[in-house]
Amino acid sequence: MKKEHVHVIGAGPAGLVAAINLAKNGYPVTVYEMKEDVGTRFNGDYQGIENWSTEEDARQFLQTVGVETNFRFEPYADGDFFNPSGEKYYFNMSRPLFYLVERGTSEWSLDQGLKRQALQTGVQFEWGRRMTHAPGGKVIISTGPKAADVVARGMVFKTMHENYYAAFLDDEIAPQGYAYLLVNDGKATFATCLFEKFSESFTYFDAAFERMQEHVNIDIIDSKSFGGYINFSLNQPLMKDHRIYYVGENAGFQDLLFGFGIRFAMHSGYLAAQSIMEDLSYPALCREHIIPKMETSLANRWLFTRLENLGYTIMLDRLADKEDIIPTLQTQYNPSWYKKTVLPVAKRAFKTRLEDKQCMHENCSCVWCRHGEHAYAEVEC
Repeated sequence: MKKEHVHVIGAGPAGLVAAINLAKNGYPVTVYEMKEDVGTRFNGDYQGIENWSTEEDARQFLQTVGVETNFRFEPYADGDFFNPSGEKYYFNMSRPLFYLVERGTSEWSLDQGLKRQALQTGVQFEWGRRMTHAPGGKVIISTGPKAADVVARGMVFKTMHENYYAAFLDDEIAPQGYAYLLVNDGKATFATCLFEKFSESFTYFDAAFERMQEHVNIDIIDSKSFGGYINFSLNQPLMKDHRIYYVGENAGFQDLLFGFGIRFAMHSGYLAAQSIMEDLSYPALCREHIIPKMETSLANRWLFTRLENLGYTIMLDRLADKEDIIPTLQTQYNPSWYKKTVLPVAKRAFKTRLEDKQCMHENCSCVWCRHGEHAYAEVEC
């Protein structure tokens, strides 16, 4: 029997993972991307795929979701953490804390690597095309965030510094967030991530940059500034009319604690593909595999905002006493009775800033619209 054509709107990691898995299993797939290439939203900046939330290593996770590592994927364990007073911490860990990836249009970026895999499996691309209405058949929406719940202000630059990472916790340079430095292969990214006070992002970046230079002796060559944002939500509909699937940040999937959301994005794309191939409920798959971790990360975010600067130091002190911080982080990132108790309070405290103004009317066929008779079917969270 001929398999149904699947249309993927947006060539982000979630959409490309879905496309790769579907094409591998014989589905004709077309990806529609409004830009002329993948990764144009990014600036060659470094990000991380976290490796602490599950017993499964992130490298194995990629294999599980059908992805090869044909992109920069560097394990990082040894690094420095700084508390608000500038005291430096080094943590023991039994495996990499995260894997560094590059975002953007360069050959070794995550985005370009996934595009190459999609092309190799027979996925067709339609470039420079903005979709306003959903095609017939199955449609996967992977168009990224629609609003800013977290803002990053940063810079990329060349350097002679060795491969390295550092993280800084201090509300004076990153309100309820953190600043970070990632160095790999002669290039570096420095940024501060703000969960509050977005209008002062330039001021906080300047303060964070000065702080970083106080503690890290690093040369900076050909620097370029960038900005970015992420969006999260536990209330977004996951399907419409039993044929339109929302994945990645378009579905609100993101790590609410520190913004390490690439695994959520890729996992959601994989689950959408599994839903289509095996005729399973996509919302049910998300409730089983993603939403409990998102709820935990929301509880963690509420707890983190209670710490403030003194609490950050206490938290770092406790981690420094561990022989291996990975099991502690796994416990913190997975559901527990305590997190479930905190969750209702956290849900009341944090509301997404998402206001999708692209469509405000009922029962339309607009690809962005989540209105309609079946929009909220099976997505009770």
